[in-house]
Amino acid sequence: MMEERTYRQANIQSSLKPEKWRWEKEWTIALIFLLPVLAFIGVFAFYPTFYAVYLSFYNSKFLVFDRTFVGLKNYAEVLGSSVFWLPLWKTAVFTFWSVVFQFGLGLLLALSLKKTFRINGFLRSLIVIPWILSPIVVAVIFQLFYISDRTGLLNYMLMSVGVISEPIPWLGVENAMNMVIVANVWFGMPFSMIMLLAGLQSIQNDVYEASMIDGANKLLQLWYITLPLLKPTILVTLVWITTSTFNEFDLVYALTAGGPLESTNLLGIQMYNTAFKIGQFEKGSTIAVLMFLINLFMSVVYYRMLRRKEG
Repeated sequence: MMEERTYRQANIQSSLKPEKWRWEKEWTIALIFLLPVLAFIGVFAFYPTFYAVYLSFYNSKFLVFDRTFVGLKNYAEVLGSSVFWLPLWKTAVFTFWSVVFQFGLGLLLALSLKKTFRINGFLRSLIVIPWILSPIVVAVIFQLFYISDRTGLLNYMLMSVGVISEPIPWLGVENAMNMVIVANVWFGMPFSMIMLLAGLQSIQNDVYEASMIDGANKLLQLWYITLPLLKPTILVTLVWITTSTFNEFDLVYALTAGGPLESTNLLGIQMYNTAFKIGQFEKGSTIAVLMFLINLFMSVVYYRMLRRKEG
């Protein structure tokens, strides 16, 4: 019996060795393929982030390599200046209205295109087109629409049907922020539609059929069934569109460059101008770190709101 037991244990151990060797080999191969991606993320994501934090604690001027540690001085100067607070207010307005319309229109379109009709597939593909375009391309398109004279497409169409008699300066001081929000909503709304549509299609029809037996109409189904079951998808969507809109730079910069008269000078544009146009890398890095902290705060707030509702 003792010899038989020893023989079985030896067989088990010998069978485990190839499995362990195969597992280690697979992990080694996976790590080899992951190394380029990890190196790319480290070089272009983590290193710039940590370097920006490092620069925010030093006095670092353009083409001056002798840095002096200044502690929280840069943060005190940035937070004590309107150079930070005015762009922050404009960014808050831009983010709020962009998120409201991106999410609202995305939800409306997702509810409308939930059914699997043949035409809906074509409409979904058509609506997604703005999202796959480059922000620079979107800015060029809207520049053609917003040209202030009669050659602008928007002015031309409105004057052709008699809505207006004179061209409107759409990118003037009074209208620039509204027009930039419209462009950003058109550009980002398809993402909300895709996310919410995927969430809607994951809800079983049995739930709606049971509620119809109990006498629930479409509005009650939306409020008590659809929205509660969409909470995780709504959270991810809101976090993404809020942070991406708050950090918006290329679309607005290509469209207005923060003007006219800084009417669309968002925090990302202010950070760029401070660091690369004025040459104050330490102040630009400080603004970047503050933007990161604000993004982190908004994400935590969204997460805690969802957890509280689930509790």
